[in-house]
Amino acid sequence: MWKTFPVFAAMLAAVMFVSGCAQASPAPVAQPAVADPAPVADPANTDDQFESLRGTTVTFYGWGGSSFTNNWLDNVVAPSFYENYGITMQRVPMDIGDILNKLIGERQANVASGDIDVVWINGENFYMALNAGLLYGPITHKVENFERYLDPNDPDNFYDFGTYIGGMQVPYGRAQLVFAGDTTVLDSFPGSAQELLELARANPGQITYVAPPDFTGSAFVRNIIYEIVGFEALFDAPNDVQAIYEVIRPALDFLVELNPYLWQQGQTFPASTSVMNDMFSDGMILMTFSYTPLFVAQRILAGEFPDTTQTFVFDNGNIGNTHYMAVPFNSPNTEGALRLINHIISPEMQITKYDAQNWGDFPVFDVNRLSAEQMAAFEAVDNGIGILTAGELQDRRLPEVQAYKIPIIDQLWIDHVLMQ
Repeated sequence: MWKTFPVFAAMLAAVMFVSGCAQASPAPVAQPAVADPAPVADPANTDDQFESLRGTTVTFYGWGGSSFTNNWLDNVVAPSFYENYGITMQRVPMDIGDILNKLIGERQANVASGDIDVVWINGENFYMALNAGLLYGPITHKVENFERYLDPNDPDNFYDFGTYIGGMQVPYGRAQLVFAGDTTVLDSFPGSAQELLELARANPGQITYVAPPDFTGSAFVRNIIYEIVGFEALFDAPNDVQAIYEVIRPALDFLVELNPYLWQQGQTFPASTSVMNDMFSDGMILMTFSYTPLFVAQRILAGEFPDTTQTFVFDNGNIGNTHYMAVPFNSPNTEGALRLINHIISPEMQITKYDAQNWGDFPVFDVNRLSAEQMAAFEAVDNGIGILTAGELQDRRLPEVQAYKIPIIDQLWIDHVLMQ
């Protein structure tokens, strides 16, 4: 989902160098002084309080590679946002690396008012943006639905890939790496990395994965690392290339052992999850995966996967994380940006997002804070077949390591697995 581009990569490397070998997540740096927008009022007073925003535009920048996500933003969020506030939401598809490079250039050129109001962000990209002073905030206390509907004790509201959020971004949705296979082709699904290797040996050329640094491919590699050496070992490793290599070497060796049995003998890998899904649809491979937990239901509904496709995860669990929305330091419409963020995390919008026919992304609200009517609407969503429930996934949801370790892991995979 997210890509790393040259300027971004160089600055991230500098940030990583400065962080040294500290194991704890770094505290956010002091943000540049920016004008504080007017406090966000109660939505019940929308007509009076937000009249000045009517006729304005809020730009939403983020990855545009999913037709489901794009459709939900364009045809559900944008019309309802305009109906409620008279504000136009303009979606601008752009990879996060390009977004950050753009903001870096504007920061260096002291551009006071840019083009981006809201950015879809998380993980290593948030870590980079935060430490490079690219974000406006804190903002969470200015978004009333954050206080109203989100769990104040949820760690995901305070940490993103081990980085302290400090109110600088607002949860957008919850994702988890899930696998998928056809029950008419496989009698059972692999429940561990070792069982995956055994499946690949028995079916050479019919297993593959997306190459890091693709967002989902990178998560798959980390999931294998968790299986082989454990999350704690990786989390506790010093922020040093050699130290991390020594910790994850058994997992990298495992992936090298897996290579000869992969599609194209591991000499090449699918460029994206979309390509891998197409390969699965065409019967070229036995399983596929996605960071959208309900993607199987979507593909079945679209007629792209057979009805016998089923989602599964490893017995020890799969990596999950939360993705977020932030406001750049030079947003031209900060008040409108906060209003859009507030609208997107409302139960009404989050419930439509949960519907697999729209997106199939898990909501961020605390169900205990929903009204009876809102809870009924949430429970009424029918997401079809072939999926695991939110409860089943939550029970096997594994945490993320620190953001600054991910580029190191990706590069170690390139050096010690891809190049073997």
